[in-house]
Amino acid sequence: MEIVVNVGEQFPQLTGPASDEFAKELLRLEDSDFEVVVLNMSGVESISSMAMGSIFASHQKLNEQGRRLIIKDASAQVSRLLKMVNMAHLSEEE
Repeated sequence: MEIVVNVGEQFPQLTGPASDEFAKELLRLEDSDFEVVVLNMSGVESISSMAMGSIFASHQKLNEQGRRLIIKDASAQVSRLLKMVNMAHLSEEE
């Protein structure tokens, strides 16, 4: 079972208080039964280090449970950040 979360619709700026809300959403997804969590990053204009850390933590937890986190449609800026923190392997290009 897979869920696709359209992150940019809810959080176009993953900074400040939005990072906190995004982290809470990821925690809810970690506690779900979905085998694959897809984060559609289309529309995300900026992302904080806190949000990147939340993505990494969720990836680790899901991976430990035999589940997957996938990032799709990331902007050039977000893709660059994923590469900088060695998380580019989470990104799927369409």
